[in-house]
Amino acid sequence: MDLRVTFVVIFISCVFFLSNVGSFDADKCFCQLSGQIDDCFCDIETLETFNNDEVYPLVQELILKDFFRYFKVNLFKPCLYFDGDAGLCDNPSCGVRPCDPEDLPIGIRKDEPIVIIECGGDQLGSLNETLSNKTLNLLDKWEQHDDSIHRFCDPEDESSANYQYVDLLANPERFTGYKGPMAERIWNAIYEENCFVPELTVTNYYNPMFGQASRGSSAKAAVQYTSEVLKGMCLEKRVFYRVISGLHTSINIHVCAIYLFEEHLTQRWGPNMAEFQRRFDPAQTGGEGTDRLKNLYFIYLIELRALSKVAEYFKQDNVRLYTGNSDTDRKTKDLLMNLLDKTKYFPMHFDEGVMFRDRKSTTLKREFAERFLNVTRIIDCVTCEKCRLWGKLQTQGLGTALKILFSQREIGDERSKIPFRLTRQEVVSLVNAFARLSSSIKSLEIFRDLLKSSGTSHMHGHTEL
Repeated sequence: MDLRVTFVVIFISCVFFLSNVGSFDADKCFCQLSGQIDDCFCDIETLETFNNDEVYPLVQELILKDFFRYFKVNLFKPCLYFDGDAGLCDNPSCGVRPCDPEDLPIGIRKDEPIVIIECGGDQLGSLNETLSNKTLNLLDKWEQHDDSIHRFCDPEDESSANYQYVDLLANPERFTGYKGPMAERIWNAIYEENCFVPELTVTNYYNPMFGQASRGSSAKAAVQYTSEVLKGMCLEKRVFYRVISGLHTSINIHVCAIYLFEEHLTQRWGPNMAEFQRRFDPAQTGGEGTDRLKNLYFIYLIELRALSKVAEYFKQDNVRLYTGNSDTDRKTKDLLMNLLDKTKYFPMHFDEGVMFRDRKSTTLKREFAERFLNVTRIIDCVTCEKCRLWGKLQTQGLGTALKILFSQREIGDERSKIPFRLTRQEVVSLVNAFARLSSSIKSLEIFRDLLKSSGTSHMHGHTEL
């Protein structure tokens, strides 16, 4: 079903849902959600208009295309942190249906690359005469070293039998019933073991990936990332927290918008306004709800900037979105370029150039990448298969965005000895992850309108469309 139609269904369902719940303060979740986004020169109103009017319709059309529809993933990686089988979700809605290889487009089935390397015999001979084997080996080591420093996701061995293609449209992200301690421990591990903490904050945890306990006394203290605490941290550490919080917020909005209700042995999906308020109402979140929502806009700006920066890469003739159908592939690339052109002309981009500029930047940048890499590995411990699928896709998409922003390789410069490259999986995850953020911001518009209509309906004693 067309995703734009899905939102209409959600809106209508919400109106009927609101007639059966108690009174809501119409602006309770949104009254403070305005003005400038922290650590950026962009305001929320400008970004919302840009997303809802220009980006959202385009990116939703794009992810329906075959190239972006099929995602190759290993859902069977071992969990390195907990008992990966404890609390395994046995609800059918948690399951993922992989694709039958015969149902895949021919170009995807054969794992064709997206970059065509065009070297004639004379060119190859010239290269061999110019560069010695010793130099070529050295360049290869340079490339491996650069990748290891700026690697935000584990390299994927797609030849493994555990890798399967999944149809994202047939396995949509929505609330599956997966909740409670097993779900909470994932986010606890992500925040407590990976987000940077203020120097004066005392914590006590052990990170199995880095193999060392935190510094400080043995007293246990939960880190509260208030606006005042964040102001005391450097920009790079604030950015790390905001992107993780923004991703968390986006996922929460997805499950609130398409929530699983189980009644009398039947299941139905629909919007859950009470759940939305529980997660974002300032009165129910100790005043944190508004900051959580603002961080959604922040991560959106991060990925938006990455798309605008990578546009030059996709302009190259040898970069293709190949599925085996030349007419469809051409239309898909035209649609992608249309989206990327829009991102380039957005007037208030995040400026990644202000990050990692001081004398400690090399060490901090490496630690930034290591911590994010650790986050991607924690996703392997999610015991809901569908949640793991979408968690892996969205963290890989964010990791690809960070690679684009902070890679030292010049994007679009094929004369470089080590040119910038993206794999098919990186491209698919980048666009789909951005589409999920775009969808979250669009959902906020719907929740906001429904809360307002709720207040009007209670004043007049009925609900109107």
